[in-house]
Amino acid sequence: MKFKTLIIVLLISFTLALGGDDRANVRGVGMAGATTVTSRTIDAIGVNPALLGYMGIARGSELKGKIVDSQTRQPIPGARVTIRDLNLNTRANFSGEFSFKDVPPGTYTLVVTQKGYETLVIKGLRVNPNSRITGTIPISISEETGKETVVDFRNLGFEIKESRPIIYNDNSSFTMSLIPQIGAGIEINFLGYNLYLDYFTGVDSAGQKVARHLSDADKQKILDSFDENLGTFLGQVDVKLINFAFRVKSVGVAVGARERIFSRFGLPKDFMRFILYGNTPGSVYSYDVGIGGAWLREYSVSVGTKIPFDLIAVKNINVGLGVKFIQGFGYTETDGLNLTVETADSTRGYEMTASMKGVIKRAGVDFLGPDKKAKFTPFPTPAGTGLGFDIGASAEILGLFVAGISITDIGSVNWTRNAVIVSGDTTFKFSGYSTQKKLDSLKQSFKDYVNRKRYESFSSGLPTALRFGVATDLKNFLPFFPGRMLISADYFQPIGNEKIMFKKPKLALGIEWRLIGFLPLRAGISLGGFKGFALSAGTGINLPFLELNFAMGHLNQVMSGGDLKHFSIATELRLKF
Repeated sequence: MKFKTLIIVLLISFTLALGGDDRANVRGVGMAGATTVTSRTIDAIGVNPALLGYMGIARGSELKGKIVDSQTRQPIPGARVTIRDLNLNTRANFSGEFSFKDVPPGTYTLVVTQKGYETLVIKGLRVNPNSRITGTIPISISEETGKETVVDFRNLGFEIKESRPIIYNDNSSFTMSLIPQIGAGIEINFLGYNLYLDYFTGVDSAGQKVARHLSDADKQKILDSFDENLGTFLGQVDVKLINFAFRVKSVGVAVGARERIFSRFGLPKDFMRFILYGNTPGSVYSYDVGIGGAWLREYSVSVGTKIPFDLIAVKNINVGLGVKFIQGFGYTETDGLNLTVETADSTRGYEMTASMKGVIKRAGVDFLGPDKKAKFTPFPTPAGTGLGFDIGASAEILGLFVAGISITDIGSVNWTRNAVIVSGDTTFKFSGYSTQKKLDSLKQSFKDYVNRKRYESFSSGLPTALRFGVATDLKNFLPFFPGRMLISADYFQPIGNEKIMFKKPKLALGIEWRLIGFLPLRAGISLGGFKGFALSAGTGINLPFLELNFAMGHLNQVMSGGDLKHFSIATELRLKF
């Protein structure tokens, strides 16, 4: 049955990240997932759409001045003011005042002309991002038409106020991923790589590898590796195939396509004990088995913008919404699936009773279903469809911090293609030695259980998550600190489909230090969630039109003594301007 293949694929895919967490956000991986207020441009997709409102905000500076007579200091109405390099011009009003808004960063030449006055050429007008430049320009009467006087802007005494963002902001007005953003990792809370090497790869004997005999101490060490009674594999393939973001007036817009494969498999500690010690007489083992997996493809549109008012201590309030059109290609989950094995004591002879009950739901595209002739295709007819939503907000608090909140992946998928619900409650009994008749009876009992099917559609939830974050720049408190150091803290709480995600909350603290502007250095720690304590690090090369980022998570698992229960790696290349 090809659904077995689906389950195997989902189990193998645990080598890639934790369901519900955004592993394709490379900058976020390097900061241990502290992304709710620090994500910008395409990174905001699926994290907090409100952050798209920051796109291109550094392109709007204001130049405001007043033209006066150099002798009388009286205003000169009607004077013509031109930014020569931008071919922008305006005229002074009756009070001699003029203004230019949304002047892009750069160095320009300003020209002032008026009949009966000299032509004043002002060189070296430097406009920085988010600046407000104000001052007075005196011009002198001249009888010589067209006479030019050249001055340096720095000598005019203009006041320049820069409205620096509280935290680092990517000022791009357009960003596009050049290669897919790919995240990968390992999530497992038992066994580990070192135990695998010690006990499951054999031992050398006369130049050959032979099986290792496990002592009771060895078996207990394997059992002690379980962090909980239920050992769990978790996984997610997270590939942002193509994403681009741009600004339309005051609104940031992002469009993306994303491939996600989630998997979850629970291995009870008692089941491992059963494997290690066998079904000794008088033993009773009861296993609650949990299997879940989903293969989803989403096409998303997200928008974010600044609302047109501030509060007393809360400014620059952004809100955002993301809509996801979801295609589902495969899904499986178990509900209350239990296997109990009881072996009679030796006084009753050899007798074993096994009971199995629970519900299994599954659906999939044709090449994962019963049609053996169906071939793999990257664009199959979906087995399910659905809608998902992301909502978010962010704001600057007291001029020192940026806070943000979002709820992502709100919604569900309705599965209709090859959709099957299997439910049952059956008992198998063995006594004495197995005969072909008893084996046939056992097979028939299992078939009776599996054949209790209902071919009907069903729905499954998305991996919904609540995120809250706060961030600041160390320069807000230590102005003398070299470079810019972003400090961010996040709380991540999964609240969605527990069949494909781990529902323990996670705390993350991340930093990004830009001592050299184009070479960010990132690091982070996280606590809680599935993996407990984790260290992360990352870096990148940020050029004016190109950005390359790289990150690794769970570094503590690959350091000396680490057990490699978790691992993640992510990289990206993007174009921006």
